[in-house]
Amino acid sequence: MRRLTRILLAALFLSAAYLFAWPTATVPYFATVILHLIAGVLFLCALIFVFGAIWREATPISRIGWILLVLGAITGAVLIYTGTPHSKWNLLYTHIGACLAGGSLVLSEWIGKRGYLRGGALAGVLRAALVLAIAGGVAAGAYWLRTVPWERANRIENPPIAPENMNDEGDGPGGPFFPSSAQTAGAEHIPASYFTESDSCQRCHADIYNEWQGSAHHFSSFNNAWYRKSIEYMQDTVGIKPSKWCAGCHDPALLYSGMFDRPIREVEDTPAGQAGLGCLISNTLRCIDWRRAKILGCAVSTIF
Repeated sequence: MRRLTRILLAALFLSAAYLFAWPTATVPYFATVILHLIAGVLFLCALIFVFGAIWREATPISRIGWILLVLGAITGAVLIYTGTPHSKWNLLYTHIGACLAGGSLVLSEWIGKRGYLRGGALAGVLRAALVLAIAGGVAAGAYWLRTVPWERANRIENPPIAPENMNDEGDGPGGPFFPSSAQTAGAEHIPASYFTESDSCQRCHADIYNEWQGSAHHFSSFNNAWYRKSIEYMQDTVGIKPSKWCAGCHDPALLYSGMFDRPIREVEDTPAGQAGLGCLISNTLRCIDWRRAKILGCAVSTIF
């Protein structure tokens, strides 16, 4: 049982390091979340059976470590019930801090038992301080990794100087979305269905969804009579292409999917034509790569 406890503790720390350093919306990330949760529950159960024996054999420093690990396990169990919304972040960081400090103290005693940095009580304290300092440095590096490079990689910035003329906007006249300044990696299209799933957000964010239902963002497309007549008139008089300038901000579902290349009267009553600026376009413009496509566009300045 003790060996199982050590294996679970190692799995928890490795999975926690990955979750903290690389918070990404990927299948491996969410699989690791489940792994961490299951390992945590099993660790807490195993600890109930072996804690007495561990406590009797532990040194004062490792006892402090195990107390902190128990605190981390309990706060982890509470987080399983409450989740980790912003209102519970103090509890989350209590869980992280207690586990990190407790694990470091237990590790320092394990190192001592293997014959490293031995030499009495003072050496034990110095060894614990050294392991804590290393753990703190690793945590600081992980925090830097999850913030600075990630934020820089997903930062959308306006050009330092405005284009001299329309041809310098976006991908230029040869781009699929011109004269809008919208771009996708490789000039690829994105299925319209990607932008029409705002209803799926309602279950967890009902209040925000209800606010969005009556917002200008929701009625930015052909569910807005004024905009609808404006684009219909524009296409009737000067053709389809110039109207893409407006679509860059108003019609992401139609523009990025290529549906805006057709006469708008053919598609304005489709779900994509009534989608407006929904949840998915907001997330995409902020940080999400859709099939490696980082989307830019004039909508960034108007939405955010």
